Amino acid sequence: MKKVWDRLGIAFSSACVVHCILVAFLPIFFPAISVYTHSTWVHVVVGFIILFTSPLAFIPGYRKHGLTWIIGTAVSGLFFILLGILLEGHFSDQVSHGVSIFGSILLVFGHAKNLQHSHRHQHQCC
Repeated sequence: MKKVWDRLGIAFSSACVVHCILVAFLPIFFPAISVYTHSTWVHVVVGFIILFTSPLAFIPGYRKHGLTWIIGTAVSGLFFILLGILLEGHFSDQVSHGVSIFGSILLVFGHAKNLQHSHRHQHQCC
């Protein structure tokens, strides 16, 4: 089941990257669309979903392979995603979304490495 959480984490974090890029940079080229791109509640909901579902993948993964750098990457990713949400409205969309994009990329990397090392550990033990 842990592999499912990592794969969902990769999917959600990747979707977050795509969403943040579109919302932050599309209005630069198409200013009229900016009316439809500002939904703070979406960012808050997605942030909380990521915050509460990520441990379902990373904690069992850490117990399996014991690699603290993966947990550190995940926590850093979560931190930057939440920081991006908190910066929204106080800085430009490019800044707040850029911070969230960075966090999402860290989280995708953490999930991918967690999945990879859990898979390796499974084959080494059997």
